[in-house]
Amino acid sequence: MRLIPTLLLISSLGGAFAAETAARIAAPAERPLIQIAILLDDSGSMNGLINQARAHLWDVVNQLVATSRDGVRPQLQVALYHYGDTPALAQPLHPLSDDLDAVSQQLFAINGGGGTECCGLVIHNAVTQLAWSDRREDLKLIFIAGNEPFTQGAVDYRSACSEAIQKGIQVNTIHCGPAQAGLAGKWDDGARLADGSYACIDQDKVTPQITAPQDAQLTELNTRLNATYLAYGHQRVEMQVRQFDQDANALASAPAAASARIASKAGAAYRNGSWDLVDAMEDKKFELSAVDKEELPTELRGLDAGQLQEAVAKKGAERKAIQAEIAKLAAERAVFIAAEEQKLADASGTQTLGQAMRTTIAEQAGKKGFK
Repeated sequence: MRLIPTLLLISSLGGAFAAETAARIAAPAERPLIQIAILLDDSGSMNGLINQARAHLWDVVNQLVATSRDGVRPQLQVALYHYGDTPALAQPLHPLSDDLDAVSQQLFAINGGGGTECCGLVIHNAVTQLAWSDRREDLKLIFIAGNEPFTQGAVDYRSACSEAIQKGIQVNTIHCGPAQAGLAGKWDDGARLADGSYACIDQDKVTPQITAPQDAQLTELNTRLNATYLAYGHQRVEMQVRQFDQDANALASAPAAASARIASKAGAAYRNGSWDLVDAMEDKKFELSAVDKEELPTELRGLDAGQLQEAVAKKGAERKAIQAEIAKLAAERAVFIAAEEQKLADASGTQTLGQAMRTTIAEQAGKKGFK
């Protein structure tokens, strides 16, 4: 599989961070849709794979946020499965959704330990259980990663991959281990049957940690950004704690992951209208007056309707200003990191999960007219 030079890819993404936030293109009724289901082997030998997924989730999100088709930013939905024992295959850890914090939360909750890797079954479940778009022009991708033969399990991978491509869903297979083992295990055949890409990665490869001059300021801006969220509803405290927890998870995974997450939070794909008043107000159907006073933030409960509207609008303007600062720094950071990565380029040519996914997404999104 052809690799896109790191410097070109990340530099283009960096520039798009700023452009995306500045433009905030008003979405028409039929926005392009990108749907991705990530299927991860959670058996004991795949701890490195899960850790790579945690470290690179926000890089992948940022790449998708940077795309557009005909000048319109797409809506992004992500689903997550783990497989490696039969009970885990019964339903997704998280269905297709734009709730990215929920995806992160579920990803960090995977604890491994499985031992029955049934690729055909988990692909079949992803195809039949998730709410896939029926529009052929939308980008619909499955990424499945693991190391056991693709042929295991009662559901034949060939029928599962055929089901997928009939719905316009491309299946991309990522074998964790040597290329020959992947070929022998039919991982390449699964991708071929569903018009996808086949890649091999080293699931235990550790990406060098690069500290960028922008990291400290991004962290400070993230603290200010979080202060603009006005949590409402009966789960308001839980949802705000979840946001903080996913910030902490990204930082614990890798400092670079924390900065990538902060960049994502400045983008259009990161939306929390179900619990945040600022995001909720962007939905024309949302009625601020209908929210129970007791389910508003404490500091807003004594305001009348006009004052409440003004307070939310003020926070919204504050957030946009902070997001613009984040976008500018994220663009500068992306260029710096790309240059440093070029200096540290691994001559072995082995990829991580994040690198394999980003390369495949760039190629397949391009074929669907995304830039």
